[in-house]
Amino acid sequence: MSKIILPMALSVLVSSALMAESFSIVEYVNVTRSTPIYSTVQEDIPSERCYDVKEEVSSAGGGHSDVVGAVVGGALGGVLGHQVGGGKGKTAATVGGAVLGTLAGQNVGSKYNTPQNATYRVVRKCEVTNTVESRRVLSGYNNIAKVKGKEISIESDQPLKQIPVTITYSY
Repeated sequence: MSKIILPMALSVLVSSALMAESFSIVEYVNVTRSTPIYSTVQEDIPSERCYDVKEEVSSAGGGHSDVVGAVVGGALGGVLGHQVGGGKGKTAATVGGAVLGTLAGQNVGSKYNTPQNATYRVVRKCEVTNTVESRRVLSGYNNIAKVKGKEISIESDQPLKQIPVTITYSY
């Protein structure tokens, strides 16, 4: 049985090939011109801007003069207010004297904490900003050729000398 199938299959295959109505071949056609293709690229370009700033470092009085003044003033005001009042008014005079003494002492203490006693240093500060810049870059080539009176083109990363074209012939 296999002796009959093999010759039959071979004859079907040969007769199919002989009765084909078309076939294709690859031809190489010469490129008539190659033109560059450009694209636009946008880039973020960072830039740094620096400047000097004067900052206070510390005060000569240590920043505690107004606190010490407030405490001492409050104590003295309380003592003086206690001397003024009598009966129930004595308590009110003591509290009022302490409050007024605190405010007065704080005011006197802050005079010793003036800016002329402060020390400063110069600190360099920098900021980074981005600027968008556009530029044209070569992205490839458009290669043009003629095949049977028709113009064809293909893009590539470099200029080509020939373009492969598959041509199908029918009969």
